[in-house]
Amino acid sequence: MEPMPEPCPTHIYDIHNANGKAPLLIGCDHAENRIPENLSNLGLEPEHLESHIALDVGAKSVSMLLSEMFDAPLIMACYSRLVVDLNRYPHDPALILNTSDGISIPGNMNLDMASRQERIDTFFAPYHRKYAEMARNMMGRHDAPLLLALHSFSPIYEGQQRPWHYGVMWDEYPGNVKEPLLEGLNSVDGLMIGDNKPYAGHSPQGYAHVEHGHKNNMRVALLEIRQDLIGKPVDQERSAELLYRVFKDIIPV
Repeated sequence: MEPMPEPCPTHIYDIHNANGKAPLLIGCDHAENRIPENLSNLGLEPEHLESHIALDVGAKSVSMLLSEMFDAPLIMACYSRLVVDLNRYPHDPALILNTSDGISIPGNMNLDMASRQERIDTFFAPYHRKYAEMARNMMGRHDAPLLLALHSFSPIYEGQQRPWHYGVMWDEYPGNVKEPLLEGLNSVDGLMIGDNKPYAGHSPQGYAHVEHGHKNNMRVALLEIRQDLIGKPVDQERSAELLYRVFKDIIPV
C-alpha cells in the first residue's frame, strides 16, 4: 500500500480514458495545484496557488480534450509541482523548490533528507510507477506509439517576455518528432513557434519523456503552450482543435 500524507481528497494521479485505443499516451505532470492539508499550503497565499508557480495553467483541460479527440489514455498528477516536481530527476536540487519566479516557498525551506524522501516516496514514485506501466502497455499494443508530454509556460518569467505561442522541446534521442511537429505548427498563420524555447528538451527537468518515452523506444513529443492562450475554456478548445489537426498527421493509425 502506498504511503499517504493524510486522508486525502484525491488520488496521487488521475487516469483519463484508460482504455483509449489510439497509439498515443498523454502525460500532464503539472495538472493540478493541490497541496496536502498537512503542508498548510506551503505557507503560500491563495493567489500563488492559482499561478504558474503551482501548476501548468490550462494544460489539464487541453490534455483531457486531446485524450477524448484521439481516444488516447492520459495520466495526470493530482498535486502541485511545488510539493514535488514530477518532471525532475530525484537528485535534482530543483525537485522541491525554495523559491519560484521570485516567490519564496516557506514550506519547502530547510527540508531534511527524511522529509524530502517522504515526498518522493508518497508522490513521485507511485506516479511514475503508473506512468511506466502505461508506457509498457502502450508499447505492447502498438507499433511506434507516441508519448506526448504536455506543459504550459507563463508569458512573462523573471521579468522577461516570452513571445512564443507554442514551444517544441527536443533532444538528441532518436524518436523525437520535432520536425513534423515544428512543420505542422509553423504552417498555422499567426503563430510564433519556439524551437527548443522557452526551454531546451535536454534540460534537467525532462524526466518523464526520457524515462517513459525514450527508454521505452517510444516516439516523443514534448510540447509547451503559452498560458494566456489556454486560460479560458473556449481558448482551451481552440488550442486542442489546432493540436488535433497537427498531431493527426504524426500519430500512426
